[in-house]
Parts: sequence; structure tokens; C-alpha cells
Amino acid sequence: MTPNNENTVFRTPEEVAPELGMTKTELRNYCRVSGIHTRLSKNRIMLHADDIEKLVAWVRDRKNAANDWTAEPEPDPFGRRG
Repeated sequence: MTPNNENTVFRTPEEVAPELGMTKTELRNYCRVSGIHTRLSKNRIMLHADDIEKLVAWVRDRKNAANDWTAEPEPDPFGRRG
């Protein structure tokens, strides 16, 4: 995930979203929820290469946690006993 221009330090979510396979709205939402971004002004966020790597890791961890079914469910106190 390297910038198109080697001199580019910050990139917009619109530039990065297609590379990550998501819409710009999804990416902006992930940035807002996770806090992983660089705020340049009140209404403008940008992403540094480090931000992108951290954000990808955050999304993956979040999705893995949502799919974690390894914990045993608590027994139903009103259920049948075998």
C-alpha cells in the first residue's frame, strides 16, 4: 500500500478506499469509529501509510472478534436437563 506518487505523504479516503476494497463512506466511518486518521482541519481527514496499516489491522481484528464463537454458551437454566 504505497502512495501513487512517492512524494505524497497524506492521501484522501477517496484515494485509499478502492485499494482496500471498500467504499469511501465505509472507510470514513471506520476512520471515525477507530480514531485512526490524521485530522488536518475540522472537516478534513487524511491517511498516512501508517494510518492505513493500522486501520487494516483494526478492521481485521474487529471482524475476527465479531465471528468468534469459541466461547461456550451459558446453559439455559430453564432448559431440559438430559
